[in-house]
Amino acid sequence: MITVITCSNPAEAMLLKSVLEANQIPAYVPEELTAQAAVHFAGGGIRVMVDEENVAAAQLILAEAEAAFNDEEDPEEHDDDAPSPHQQP
Repeated sequence: MITVITCSNPAEAMLLKSVLEANQIPAYVPEELTAQAAVHFAGGGIRVMVDEENVAAAQLILAEAEAAFNDEEDPEEHDDDAPSPHQQP
């Protein structure tokens, strides 16, 4: 198993695990139960791991998910015609 991403909280790790599994990539979060029961024990982060043969595909899917999240987070950065919320009409 290879770590493809390290998350800062259990919710993020489980979300990304679900994204990978929805794309037919089995994923494993070894700190899943520890992080949920005692967050302070997961100080080094919460790893999302996949089999070695799935690493490249998993990294691509995670990169696409991050790009999609960033697009949704601030759509104005990508729409030059959209008025700024700080502009007066």
